[in-house]
Amino acid sequence: MKGLCVAIASAALAICPAAHADTPPSIWERARDPEAAAAFDLHRAVQQRLIRTSVAEVDFGERGRVLAMLERAGAERSKNALLRFDLGEVYWLLENHVRAAQVLKAAVVEFPDHPAVENAWLRLALACGRIGDHPCEQSAYAQVLRIETEAIRRITPTLNLAETKMHLGDLTSAIDGYREVIQLSGRVPARESAPLASWGLAVALDRAGDNAAAEKEARFALELERSMGRSNLLHDKSIVFFVPEYEIYWYEGLGAAGLARVATSARDRAAGWRQAERSFGEYVKAAERKNDRWLPVAKARLNQARLERERAEKAALREPAPSPDKDIDL
Repeated sequence: MKGLCVAIASAALAICPAAHADTPPSIWERARDPEAAAAFDLHRAVQQRLIRTSVAEVDFGERGRVLAMLERAGAERSKNALLRFDLGEVYWLLENHVRAAQVLKAAVVEFPDHPAVENAWLRLALACGRIGDHPCEQSAYAQVLRIETEAIRRITPTLNLAETKMHLGDLTSAIDGYREVIQLSGRVPARESAPLASWGLAVALDRAGDNAAAEKEARFALELERSMGRSNLLHDKSIVFFVPEYEIYWYEGLGAAGLARVATSARDRAAGWRQAERSFGEYVKAAERKNDRWLPVAKARLNQARLERERAEKAALREPAPSPDKDIDL
């Protein structure tokens, strides 16, 4: 998911701790180090402008002006950690994820003990996730979890790390990570994390070959969404992004398969498996153009959905016609 790597970019940033380094220099510190004082003033001005663009409709023009401010000040070569972190953040907000990753990789190495480095590691993880650099992403999330001890602030990086593990083919670690998030979500207020973790767990189980458990978990994820009044959570781009984009088809196919498996009529089963077949078919079509490690599993899932759909359609021919007012909820 980055998907839901699952991921969750906005949610991840929303739970970051406030930058502990945002304490303005005293009058004595300003007199002693005017350059550091000026750098802090620029950092504060940058953050104030970015806050305005976050509460209104996305304003790329304003963010571009902030970028120009930082570039004029030579932020990329600055010895001030906050300006380096700010530059990476602005590149991220401008969706220049390659430059965000380049800037932040250098910054976290140069300022590993800075109080604001946790936010920088998280931004770096998200940027690497967007460009498909999963080893970098994995390392960055591990650093976030090394620093952060508070349960509620560990949920999103743990969830995204599980997604990264799945992208790298480590399904055992991914499954453990998703289950950890589900346990954490039961102890702290984290609304979207529980269904997103259940979705991730469902896909990881499916790819590991436990189709029955995967379908059950997908049904549970849908139930959680409904109980929250949050249908189509996977399509909420303010919370979730998918890398590659076609990854969403596996989630949708698995959800349809889960509902089809427990449908009470052959017609409903046929409709559900038909949707699953379409979704897995879209995944396979896109994955065939890539070096996709999950393509053989996806093809097996597609064949299974096709067989189940054919079996349900034959059974539906023997069923009485449905009443005109019957609603089929898939």
